[in-house]
Amino acid sequence: DAVPSPAPPAAVAATPVPDRAPPGPRLDDRAAPVAYDVTLEIDPARATFTGHVAITIDVAAATPVIWLHAVELELARAALGGEPATILDGGAQLRGFALGHPVAAGRTTLTIDYTGKVSDLSRRSGKDEEGLFRERAAGAWYVYSQAESVFARKIVPCFDEPRWKPRWKLTAIVPAGVRALGNGAVVDDREHAPRDGRREVRFAEVAKLPSYLFAVAVGPFDVVELGKLGRAGVAVRLAVARGDGRRTQAAQREVPRVVDAIERYLDAPLPLAKLDLVAVPQFFGAMENPGLIPYDQAILVGGHDLVLVTAHELAHQWFGNTVTPAWWDDLWLSEALASWLGERITRALGAAPPPVIAHHARAEALAADDLPGAPAVIHPIASSEEVEPSFDAIAYAKGSAVITMFERFVNRDARGEPLAEPARDPFRAALTAYLAAHAGTSVTSRALLEPLARAASPAVSDALAANLRHAGTPVVELGVRCTGAPAITAAARDGVTVPVCVRFAAGPGAGRMCFLAGARADHALPAGAACPAWLVGNDGGTGYYRTAWRGREPAPATAQLTPEERLVRGDDLALAVGHGELPLADALAELTALAQTRDSYQQLAALAIAQAIDPWIDDAARPAWAAWLAARFADRLTRAALEASGTQVDDAVRTALLALTRGALAPAVVAGLRATLDRGADPGFDPVLRFDLARDPSAVLDRVLAGAAADHGELRADLLEVLGAFPGKLAPRVVDAVLDPRFAPAQVWPALAAMLARGESRTAAWRAFHARGGELRRALAGELPTVIAATASLCDAGARAEVAAEFAADRLTERARPASARALERALAAIDRCIARRAAVGDVARALAGSTPRR
Repeated sequence: DAVPSPAPPAAVAATPVPDRAPPGPRLDDRAAPVAYDVTLEIDPARATFTGHVAITIDVAAATPVIWLHAVELELARAALGGEPATILDGGAQLRGFALGHPVAAGRTTLTIDYTGKVSDLSRRSGKDEEGLFRERAAGAWYVYSQAESVFARKIVPCFDEPRWKPRWKLTAIVPAGVRALGNGAVVDDREHAPRDGRREVRFAEVAKLPSYLFAVAVGPFDVVELGKLGRAGVAVRLAVARGDGRRTQAAQREVPRVVDAIERYLDAPLPLAKLDLVAVPQFFGAMENPGLIPYDQAILVGGHDLVLVTAHELAHQWFGNTVTPAWWDDLWLSEALASWLGERITRALGAAPPPVIAHHARAEALAADDLPGAPAVIHPIASSEEVEPSFDAIAYAKGSAVITMFERFVNRDARGEPLAEPARDPFRAALTAYLAAHAGTSVTSRALLEPLARAASPAVSDALAANLRHAGTPVVELGVRCTGAPAITAAARDGVTVPVCVRFAAGPGAGRMCFLAGARADHALPAGAACPAWLVGNDGGTGYYRTAWRGREPAPATAQLTPEERLVRGDDLALAVGHGELPLADALAELTALAQTRDSYQQLAALAIAQAIDPWIDDAARPAWAAWLAARFADRLTRAALEASGTQVDDAVRTALLALTRGALAPAVVAGLRATLDRGADPGFDPVLRFDLARDPSAVLDRVLAGAAADHGELRADLLEVLGAFPGKLAPRVVDAVLDPRFAPAQVWPALAAMLARGESRTAAWRAFHARGGELRRALAGELPTVIAATASLCDAGARAEVAAEFAADRLTERARPASARALERALAAIDRCIARRAAVGDVARALAGSTPRR
C-alpha cells in the first residue's frame, strides 16, 4: 500500500498545540519534507565541509517545534519562514527548530547553515563509511558519500526516514581541477567567485528521492564515457581514480550487457536520467544511489564479481529506488528482491558462479537463521539504532533464497515442470504490476503480496508472507506411502506453509511434483507411477527449507543427485545433528560415508556435518578430532593433493578441511610441502596451510603487517584479511594489529572475528580479546553489535560469564547500547545452547574412538 507525499494542508484555526517534547523513536506526521535545496562546500584536502540547506516543509497542524535528524553537524543558524529559529537538542539524533510562537499549518521553508565532518578512511574508527568520507588514491584525495541507512543526517539536516520521497537539488562548491558528481546531471559549472580558485557546480533536480539515496562524490576522477545505454538512452559513465581509466575494459564490456538483460526481464527502461559508476579505493561493496553508484575499486576496476554486483545495484533502481520500503522492517522489498534479481540476471548472462560458490550464500543464510533469536526477514524495527544491524545475511541471502523458492514454485505446474508459456510467467507479472502501480511511492509488503495473489493465488501469497515472517529455517517432514495409490506425505513444522518441489524414481523414469506443504497431507503420485525407489526432497536444491524424513530416507545414489542437491543434503544433515535430531554416532557414520565417496560435492557435504559438530570439541579433544577427520580425508591431505590445482569445489573442500584438521598433517607431508616452498615454488597454498608450514609464523605475521602498512589500496585489505588464518597462538598479535594506529580497527577486526569462528583458535582469540577488552571496545565502538555477535561461537561457561561482563550495559556508550544489548542477548543464548548440546552429546572423544575408521 503506497504512502504518497501528502498534499499541502489548509491552515487550521485554533488547532491544539502539542508540547515541545521530541517525538518518539520515529518522526511523527506533524511535518513532512517537500523539497531540499542543498549547497555543500567540499574540499577533499580538508576534514570538514560546510553546508546550507533550504527545506520546503508541509506542516500538517500548528506546532511549536519542527523536528528532524542531524548527527555530528554543527548547526550555526536557522530560520523558519524567514524568522530566526531557536535550535533545540532533542537527543536520539534529533534537532528541533522553534519560533517564539507556533509554526502555522501550511507550507514553510526551513533554512540552516552548518558544518560537518569528512571522515578519513586512513584513520578509521569503525564507522567512517557514514556520511561524507575521504580516501587517497595515487597521491590525490577523493570525497564520497554514504547515506544508507541512516547517515544522510551526517551530510545534511533532514527528515531521514524512507517513507518521504521529496525533491532534491544540489549545488557543490569545490576546488578547481576536481570533478563533482551527484544524483543528477550537471546543469551548470562556473567559477564560484572571481579569482577564488573554486568552482560552483549545480545539478539537475532529482524527484522522489528518499534521503538515504542522496549522493555526492568529489575528486580528480578519470571519466570514461560508455555512451547512451538501454531503451531510454541513459548516458552512462565510469568515474575512477586518476590514472585508472585504462583499467576499465571489463566494466566497458559488461555494464551494457547487464543494462540490456535487466531491461528485458522487467520490460522497462532503466528509470534514470543519467548514471555514473564511481570507483572507491576501499568500500564495503557498492551502493545503489540513483544516478551515482559507488563501487569498491576491486569490483569496478578489478572486475571482481562485476556482473553480479552491477546486476544487484541496477535491480535496485526499480526495487528500493523507484518503489521504496516505507520503513526498514520491509527492507526485503529492496535488498532481497535486488539480490534475487541480480543473481537471476547473472545466471542469464552466463556469469553465474559454480554451484559451490552459489551455495555459499544459502549456507550463510542457514547459519544466520539457526542462531537463537535470529530475526525473520520481516521483523519490527523500532528506532534508528536498530536499522543498520538489519542489513545482514537474513535480509540479503535468506530473503533472496525465499524469493527464489517461490519464483520456481509459481512458474511450475503441479508436475514440477516449467510452465508451457514462459511469457506468461506469473511471478514476473506480479513484479511488473507492483512496479507499475507504485512507482515513485513508499510502500509496505502488502503492495507486492496483493499482485502476487492475483497473478498466482492467494494461497501462494499467504505462504510467501508466512515465510518472510518466519524466524529460523523451515522444516518439511517427508515420507513415502506405498500402500494403495503411492503418495508422498508432507508436513511443514511450526505452522508455516512451504512450497516444496521433489524429484523421484517413478517406474522407468524420474518424475517431479510441486505442492504447498502445510498441515500433514498425502500428495498422490501421477497416475500409474510406482512406489518411488528414491526421492529427492528438494529438487534442484532451490528450496529454502530443511528436509526431515519420517521413516527411512529413500536416498538416491550419488550419480542421481545434482551438485546442488548433494550440497543441500549436507546442509540438512548438519542442521539435524546441530539440533540433536541426528545422534552423534549416526552423524559420524554419515560423515564417513560421504567422505568415502571421493566425490568433491559429497565430501563438502561431509564437512558441513563436521562443522556442525566442531563447536562441541573442546581444546583437550581437538587433536583427536583433527586426527579422526584427517583419517577420513586422507586422500585430500597428501602432498600431491595439497599441491594440486583443482576446481573451485576442490578448493572449497581443501579450505574447509585444513581449518578443521589444523595440526594433523603427517610430518612427511609437512616436510615435503616445505621443500616445495624452499625451492621458491608458489603452489598457491591456502593461507592456513601456508602459515602452518612456516618455521616461524610470527616472523611471517611481521612481514604481512609491514606489507599492509606500506600499501593503502587493495593489497592492504587483502593482507589484513589474511591475518585471520594464522594459528590461534598468534591471536594476541592480531589484537595488537586491531589497535595498531597504522590501520583502521574496523579493517582488521574481521581477521580476529575469523579466529573466533574457527575451532582451533576460538579460545585463544577470545582470551586475547578479553585481555584488552576496554581498548577494543573503544576502538570498535561503531562495530560493537558485530563484535558481540562474533562471540556466539564460544561454548563454555567461563567464556560465557566473561562475555556477559565484557559487554554489560554499563560498559557501553549510549549510542551503542540498544543494538549491542540485543546482540549480547543473542550471543549468550547461542553460547548457552552450545553448552547444553555439548552436554547432551556426551563424551565426543569416546564417540570418535568408537567410530569405525575408514579403510
